Amino acid sequence: MIVGDTHFGMEAKLRRRGIFDNQFSLRLYERLETLLMEHKAKKLILLGDVKEDITMLDRTTRDILSRLSLHAEVIIVRGNHDGGIEKEGGARIIDPQGFVYEGLGLSHGHSWPADELMECKYLVCGHQHPMITMSDTLGARHSEPVWLVADCDGEKLLEQYPHANEKLKLVLMPAYNPMVGSMINHVEKTHLGPVLNNNLFKLDDAIVFRLDGSSLGKLGRIE
Repeated sequence: MIVGDTHFGMEAKLRRRGIFDNQFSLRLYERLETLLMEHKAKKLILLGDVKEDITMLDRTTRDILSRLSLHAEVIIVRGNHDGGIEKEGGARIIDPQGFVYEGLGLSHGHSWPADELMECKYLVCGHQHPMITMSDTLGARHSEPVWLVADCDGEKLLEQYPHANEKLKLVLMPAYNPMVGSMINHVEKTHLGPVLNNNLFKLDDAIVFRLDGSSLGKLGRIE
């Protein structure tokens, strides 16, 4: 099972916003635990930003990771929020450049992926927390988390990665944590990480999928 951007331990941040919910991370964990048991997953790959605090491993996240390790082998691809995550001790920690698992290139997305990831068929990243905003005919706005699947720009990709797969596709995962999200159809390019910020993938032509799997078409055509 692969999960991105759990951001455990964000209760303090929520309190600063006027939201008082001391059980928020626990409910995220319980939902994840249920999924692990239902699907009988033997490995859980956390694709970065496991926790909210950037510099330290908080007690909430430490406890959750310990409990998750009772159900499956836990592998963490280090994200930009994961300072001190190695102190947890029970998980295998992967550098931010990511690794290849069962033919998938897995990286958090805030740094350049390792060369071998770009030789895969798919590069799967978190970090962006993609959401889209849409307006209906009455002008009401609606936002929701989405998946994005984008083709690469073969020429630009090979300039950066000479041995890359010219048909590589990028899969952007929505955040597991429902309290984080970035409007991908209104986002500044500086927030996208090096792969997208250097236009290695055709983001405007990316196909947008809702969480139920239905397609909304190309990102650039969603108003």
